Amino acid sequence: MTEAVVSQARRRWSDPPGGVLMWIIVGVELATFSFIFLMIASLRSDQPALFAAGQRALDPTFGLALTLVLLTSGWLVAEAVHAVRAERLRRARGFYAAGLLLGVVFVGLKLFDFWSKSGTGLSMGDDFGMAYILATGFHFVHVLVGLVMLTYVATKLGRRPYEDPETAVAGTGLFWHMCDLAWLFLFPLFFL
Repeated sequence: MTEAVVSQARRRWSDPPGGVLMWIIVGVELATFSFIFLMIASLRSDQPALFAAGQRALDPTFGLALTLVLLTSGWLVAEAVHAVRAERLRRARGFYAAGLLLGVVFVGLKLFDFWSKSGTGLSMGDDFGMAYILATGFHFVHVLVGLVMLTYVATKLGRRPYEDPETAVAGTGLFWHMCDLAWLFLFPLFFL
């Protein structure tokens, strides 16, 4: 058995894939995102006319494209994790490369989104604009951090041993899926 398979097979419930620290980080981040979602839902409920006006500045088709790009990236990263566990490193590298590429596409689309909204009147000066910019900006930062983590794991894969391969591989996948999950709430709250 290789190091990765042994590491995965001998994990106890108190040492989950990805490591306890990553689960704590993801838990804290999801709690923070939950607070943001509740604030957006409250704004949407308290100021429906303002929210409807703000939504007109957003393109639901563009939001759906962002969603499909990010979720497809998440699927590719999940496949990479499975490939690493099956000791198929070349296949895993391919999945990581494709997942990273789509992550970069998401970043590019989101930068275009921020740039294009600057001329529409959507700004920090109104509650909807502030909520949209801050919530999606907070998510954007997490996507950037996730891309750095994925790049690190993908480039090190099979070249230098990890201290704990399952934690490195599953932990970055877990963080990336947290970005997917957060976007699955942001998309309908703002775009639909």
